[in-house]
Amino acid sequence: TGELGDGTNMDTNTPVPVSGLSGTTAITAGNYHSLFLKNDGTVWATGYNGEGQLGDGTYEDKNTPVQVSGLSGITAITVRASHSLFLKSDGTVWATGYNEFGQLGDGTYENKNTPVQVSGLSDFTSIAAGANHSLFLMNDGTLWATGFNNFGQLGDGTYELKNTPVQVS
Repeated sequence: TGELGDGTNMDTNTPVPVSGLSGTTAITAGNYHSLFLKNDGTVWATGYNGEGQLGDGTYEDKNTPVQVSGLSGITAITVRASHSLFLKSDGTVWATGYNEFGQLGDGTYENKNTPVQVSGLSDFTSIAAGANHSLFLMNDGTLWATGFNNFGQLGDGTYELKNTPVQVS
């Protein structure tokens, strides 16, 4: 599906160069997509895009990196299965992709193909993505979570889905 970003959709058992990227400072990979953070604070993505996890405004797979729409000043990236999270230098978090369980934290359960801001909070310092949930560490040391919660993984004392962040107890 193009997650290697080399312009093909072929598997390979040897390393291949990613097309057209330089100045990359961080990388992360989901099930079938990859993200690249460049030193200018932009994010580039390649691979499967059926849920919009590349954040380029389409649902079309890409086999070379495309810029994630509308983001700059990004300091950290993370992905899991089919959603992507982005931490900006201003402490806000943005998300795109699969959202059936509210893991994007924007107050909806609808997939997004461009980044949306995680609702209600800022001053984040770290982000992490689980299979269908997301975690956010704030500057004050509190931990917040959103998304799938059938096993209590949000740590809020319930087993209910959340589509906006709740504080971990």
